[in-house]
Amino acid sequence: MKRSQRERNKNGAGRYHGRFCGFSEKLTTIAFAFLAAAVLLITLYRSLSDIVVAEKMAEVSGEKMTAADGGTAEISETAVAEEPAGISGAETDVEMAMESENQTDKSETEIMNSEEIKSETERINSEEIKRVAITFDDGPHPVCTPKLLDGLKERGVCATFFVIGKNIPGNEDIIRRMDEEGHLIGNHTYDHVKISDLSVEAACEQVEKTSALIREITGKDTEYVRPPFGSWCKDLECSFEMFPVLWDVDPLDWTTKNTGDVVRRVLEAVEPDDIILLHDCYESSVDAALQIVDALTEQGYVFVTVDELILE
Repeated sequence: MKRSQRERNKNGAGRYHGRFCGFSEKLTTIAFAFLAAAVLLITLYRSLSDIVVAEKMAEVSGEKMTAADGGTAEISETAVAEEPAGISGAETDVEMAMESENQTDKSETEIMNSEEIKSETERINSEEIKRVAITFDDGPHPVCTPKLLDGLKERGVCATFFVIGKNIPGNEDIIRRMDEEGHLIGNHTYDHVKISDLSVEAACEQVEKTSALIREITGKDTEYVRPPFGSWCKDLECSFEMFPVLWDVDPLDWTTKNTGDVVRRVLEAVEPDDIILLHDCYESSVDAALQIVDALTEQGYVFVTVDELILE
């Protein structure tokens, strides 16, 4: 009776233990299944996040490369909003630095160009460019002056003419041609008189009368005067200011009709920035003048009017 009871108790405990163990195993299996599913979901989520980030990085990189290749890359407002603030700030700093560097390079280039221009200007004004002014007194002459103008025009040379007032009437077209072809017209008084021997009133009349005739023809005032015989009154004050112009080379062409002698005398004496004195009322002087122009041009001289030498 007691044995049977023990056996029943034992058998009951065994069945209970077996049920408990079976139920525990099922719980363990379910737990592992949930854990595995959670791990899988987390892994998938991370993979998807990495893919999205990679695609976004590739998109932004592609747009920047397109812009670098000269394209017109346009990044959407959404992409700009999602871009990390640190990256945007860094790119802004880099762009500002590059812009500043470009401005510095530009400023340096402008300075270099300015220095080159200044150097070139100094070179042109130096002795490398030999300038000379050829001038003519006592015209206009109805025959010799037009011949001289033809020769100068053919050679592309401008000269300075100091005209006598009493020679202008009847030769207005010659004065007009001088002005139109770029020559400088100066004053040589009205009667070719020695200014220093005259009163102030008489001297001013000699200058002003000639200037009035020139102004009537050309519409321009005469600012330069060559006093006959080189005699000028420093304190002479007329109705307008005049600049006296003398000379550096005088071959005394009025004393000879030998063209060769005139040419030789000038070429032996001339130097850069000199003013040559000749007369356009002698045919021999006109022929000499054109030969002088040809010879000095071959030597590298450039012909200018006297104002370009005096005012510098």
